[in-house]
Amino acid sequence: MKQRNELFKDLIFYEIYPTSFYDSNSDGIGDLMGIKKKLSYIKELGCNAIWLNPFFVSPFRDGGYDISDFFNVDSKFGTMRDFDDLIKEAKKLKIKIILDCVAGHTSNISKEFIESSKEKKNKYSDLFIWNNNVWHMESGYKLVSGCTPRNGNFLVNFFAFQPALNYGFNKIEYPEWQMSYRDQRTYQARNFIIKFMKFWLKKGVAGFRVDMADSLVKNDKDKSATIEVWRYIFKKVKNDYPNAFFVSEWSNPNQSFRAGFDCDFVLNHWHNFYHHLARSTKSTCGVSVLNGGDSSVFIKDLKWRYSESIKNHGYLGIISGNHDTTRVATFLSLEKLKMFYMFMFMMPGIPFLYYGDEIMMKNATIANKDGGYTRTGARTPMQWDESKNAGFSKASTDKLYLPVNKGSKTNLIGNLNDKNSLYYTIKTLIKIRKNNPSILNATMTFNVKNNVINLNRGNLRLILNCSKKDITVKNKILYSTGKNKTIKPNEGAIIII
Repeated sequence: MKQRNELFKDLIFYEIYPTSFYDSNSDGIGDLMGIKKKLSYIKELGCNAIWLNPFFVSPFRDGGYDISDFFNVDSKFGTMRDFDDLIKEAKKLKIKIILDCVAGHTSNISKEFIESSKEKKNKYSDLFIWNNNVWHMESGYKLVSGCTPRNGNFLVNFFAFQPALNYGFNKIEYPEWQMSYRDQRTYQARNFIIKFMKFWLKKGVAGFRVDMADSLVKNDKDKSATIEVWRYIFKKVKNDYPNAFFVSEWSNPNQSFRAGFDCDFVLNHWHNFYHHLARSTKSTCGVSVLNGGDSSVFIKDLKWRYSESIKNHGYLGIISGNHDTTRVATFLSLEKLKMFYMFMFMMPGIPFLYYGDEIMMKNATIANKDGGYTRTGARTPMQWDESKNAGFSKASTDKLYLPVNKGSKTNLIGNLNDKNSLYYTIKTLIKIRKNNPSILNATMTFNVKNNVINLNRGNLRLILNCSKKDITVKNKILYSTGKNKTIKPNEGAIIII
């Protein structure tokens, strides 16, 4: 089955939160030069692509997802020259880089919003969504009042300091201030994002992961208008950059693929197969499948998402975790983590590995920083070795922007010194994925019976034993977390069929 943009079907992404990956100048904050210095590590692990979280100019009230200048590097991460050097070095190593695109909003201190918030009409007045009277607070809308000279309230896209860009409304409830998404005045927002994308594509990035991709047009229950807007944006961008790659934070493949995205994330939502496979607990949706729980939701949702990806020739983005999600090692033991990653790297689609997940980093319990709240615990510094600050920074510990997770004893060196470590399992699975073309194809069949997952990919079969009984196989084993042809409970194997 032909997939869209087949230039990218062999990608294995490594997500980097710039603040916390590696500090090259000992100021306590990770930076672009730190990422450049560690590119060889990413290459050695087997990843050939990076998803880079925001490094643009921002007040960082939401981890950089509140951008005040979409066209510059925030000084705490370095300079534009540093970014250019990073791209140049990544290309030498044949590593593609995609950036975060925050399409739905800006920071409330962006120059565009400041101009839009002025009382006198100007070219930015319609770039954001405003009502026409500061005393009117229409029910059902997140409107902020009393903060600007303009006699009106602005609509919020997420946090109060993230004013929504004006892509218009699908259903008009207040015609005195709401514009149709087909109103030419709303095209200013579309063109702003097109300009942003082309700017960074010209600099050599391979594409974008789009934050809150379904949040553009308001009052758009079925997302039909948002889909139409994205089609317009992609047509304009791909006229100049036909091979640009787009990943959506949407988690609805039916909608995101119709909008033109190449890849759609499977996020940690309670109703989907990803959550039920590894992250579900008694306090959420019951025991996870890897822990021997019910597999009915897992089966139903996986079938739906897979069928949508086939129908639309798109890729599912299977994540180990991300900067918004509690680290998966918090939920699973080492043996079950190995099973989780066997599933992740044997699945059709494109895998995304979050920095530190390969060495079994766990969540920290720390105070909110940058609007992370509970998410902040998944953003602590990468634990490279046993030296000061886990090898992340030579700064004094009290100067670290985020503290090293003292409750997570793992580090890269410890993993490298242990042949049974998660690091070597993931490295081996990546090598298997690269060396077996059938895994890169879209074709898959699977079943779950008696708490045993069977996933067929061409001439390979993944068996994950989530039951309490041994399984004996007669086929040749390509890789196993056990030691013989008996797959014991909480073990997995890839066999040749």
